[in-house]
Amino acid sequence: MSRPVIFRQIPFLHLFRRITVLFTALCVLSACAAPVTKTAINDPYEKSSRKVHAFNKGLDRALIGPTAKGYGFITPPVLIHMVSNFSGYLGLPGQAVNNILQADAKGFGQTLLTFTVNSLTFGLGDLASEAGITDNNADFGQTLHVWGVGQGIYHEMPVLGPSTTRDTIGFVVDTAINPVNLLESSDARWAGFGFSVLDRLGDRNQYSEVIEDTLYNSDDSYIAARSLYLQNRDFKLNKGTIDEDSLEDPFADF
Repeated sequence: MSRPVIFRQIPFLHLFRRITVLFTALCVLSACAAPVTKTAINDPYEKSSRKVHAFNKGLDRALIGPTAKGYGFITPPVLIHMVSNFSGYLGLPGQAVNNILQADAKGFGQTLLTFTVNSLTFGLGDLASEAGITDNNADFGQTLHVWGVGQGIYHEMPVLGPSTTRDTIGFVVDTAINPVNLLESSDARWAGFGFSVLDRLGDRNQYSEVIEDTLYNSDDSYIAARSLYLQNRDFKLNKGTIDEDSLEDPFADF
């Protein structure tokens, strides 16, 4: 009896070519991104980004926000945590790849240990955090930062929200190396996508106060969202420390 095929058979040469294409695109896009100082914000397409922001804001008000609150209301908290844990568990192999690309031996050890410990619960529990194991949450945008690639142009993407050139490229690469996307079964890939969506809804519900205060109670929600995103991202890129030179008063011009 033949063994079931779980992962696609991707030749090494084909995978290498895909990585080469992605890296070439990265070089081209990063070369086109104008360098900026720490205190400056590179947002040359603010007019078009504001239109996307208005769309995202309307989508959140009409669909995402109410759906997230409904999900939080009808779903037991323990189940929400299990969904969040499993979604994070599925991303650990890709996180390990980024640890390697960053030459972060400590981070790789943390990720490997987290994956091993949480495998005892099939990813549904977070025994690693309970044991005090730190999750470094490495992503490819962070990897590019370590490689010296600048953040590029700030922009807002439909549905996905605020981003930069570097982080958008990082999102594409992280999606490409996610092991769930290498599964042969389309049902399994859709299940992985479903867990990711539910995890996002859980986050939207958990941080609803901050999100709604930013979107609906700010003098200018676009500037407030941009400031919040860039400062939070800077915090992560600097391993949990704040670079005071990068802090922005979002309403300094008012």
